[in-house]
Amino acid sequence: MNGFLYIISKFIAQFVVYMKKSMFRIGVVLLLILALPLSYLIIKQASELTENEALVQRVFDKQLETILFTINQNAENLIVAWINQVDLPLNARDEIMSTICEELVAKHHALKSIQYFNIVNKTPLLALGGAGSELPKLNWPDSLPVDRMVAYLDNQYQRIESIREGEYVHLYFVLKSAKTPVLCAFTIHAKTFIEQNLRPGIQQISQDRFHVVIRDSIHTEGNLLSDSLSVEKTQIHEQSLWYFPGYTVMIGLQTATIDELVKARSQTDRRIFVIIFLVVIVGITFVLASIRKEMRLAEMKSEFVSNVSHEIRTPLALISMYTETLLMNRVKTPEKRQEYLNIIHHETTRLSGMVNRILSFSKMEKGKRNYHLEEIELNALIEEVIHHYSPHFKAHMVHCTMELDEAACQLKADREAVTEVLINLIENAVKYGREGEKKLMIRSKCTHNQILVEVEDDGIGIASKHLKHIFDKFYRVTQGNLAHKAKGSGIGLNIVKEIMEHHQGKVLVESKPGVGSKFILMFNQ
Repeated sequence: MNGFLYIISKFIAQFVVYMKKSMFRIGVVLLLILALPLSYLIIKQASELTENEALVQRVFDKQLETILFTINQNAENLIVAWINQVDLPLNARDEIMSTICEELVAKHHALKSIQYFNIVNKTPLLALGGAGSELPKLNWPDSLPVDRMVAYLDNQYQRIESIREGEYVHLYFVLKSAKTPVLCAFTIHAKTFIEQNLRPGIQQISQDRFHVVIRDSIHTEGNLLSDSLSVEKTQIHEQSLWYFPGYTVMIGLQTATIDELVKARSQTDRRIFVIIFLVVIVGITFVLASIRKEMRLAEMKSEFVSNVSHEIRTPLALISMYTETLLMNRVKTPEKRQEYLNIIHHETTRLSGMVNRILSFSKMEKGKRNYHLEEIELNALIEEVIHHYSPHFKAHMVHCTMELDEAACQLKADREAVTEVLINLIENAVKYGREGEKKLMIRSKCTHNQILVEVEDDGIGIASKHLKHIFDKFYRVTQGNLAHKAKGSGIGLNIVKEIMEHHQGKVLVESKPGVGSKFILMFNQ
């Protein structure tokens, strides 16, 4: 048995040493496994997004250009519709022609006047204005390339020329249907035309997604068509109105520009990257901490096997030695024989306690330990345990005193488990006592809803940094040469904690190095 335990302890010790050497390599490998693919994916995603953004920008620019073209096209379609209504095979001075022009001017408030000129002799033929409006006086436009306009008409293309005069725009075109060459002029109030004729179409095109502004670059007192958003912030594209010199239409997103959206998306991506990076770091830290914890646990298990093998070897050696002495009849006196038998009995009891403790711990680990609750009188149980340990106290120079409550401390608990708790605390007090004579005090206090048991010693005490770990599995205080002076398995206090929790109680500890320790068992009634 000793040989087997020794082999196991050596194997675990070698494994722990190997794990310590591999710790750094494991960390590096984990970083490479997690960081390299993550970096590759981030770089790849960033490059794909850059290409996609460029494509989206091109598509978006094309869409804006199409919208601007549509706005100009709508204006042209309306003007051409007006031209078609007056471009008839009638004499400009006919009464029917005058009626048609009057109705057209009356119907469209932006159209202020219609005038005709004889191209041959450059004389006015007809001038009609809107009701109540002052008729603009137009003379023959010498700067107008009329000959070229006629040439265009010969090629089946009716060209429209624009001349701006203040807030008005004069549109000149040659009639296609006139019997003699006739030049016609529409005088249009630009602001009215934009407000009444272009705004509805622009609102339909933008669909509350685009911000459209029409600006007069000559009269800069304000924008003709705009909303509450800043032109400077959202300006993306601009285009001149074809038939309205000095007027520019500009368009952009109502929320933000593509660049702003890209920046916002980039900030979001950076946040996501930081979160992913932090998650990776936390994951790696968790894995390394888990590995370190497992290594520490493996080291504790190795130390546990080593300590248990040493603890078992000592009583086995004593039992074997004294048994052999008795069997060979080397004892001369009956007193010596009785002494050897007492030693054998004591070591057998101690060995049995070690084995029982290990078996109890094993059952707890597997969750197979059963507790048989019964009514017990705690003071009587304490006295029984102390009486049983009297020889052990005498052998180790322990002066044990009891201060038990005068009232009966009735408790519903597992008798064997509570006995095990008391034995573990008593053995710890003896094991970690000071050199020479030791003092051990056991107290009990009974209240209406709680029973307290205190096990106090005047031993070496426990440093505060160890107090929070002493109930952990396999944990032993190894400061100085303490690990060699006081052998143990590191499971005794863990068993105490587990048993108390199964009894809906708890165990507390108060300790001061060089003064002693006090363990307090709290049972709820």
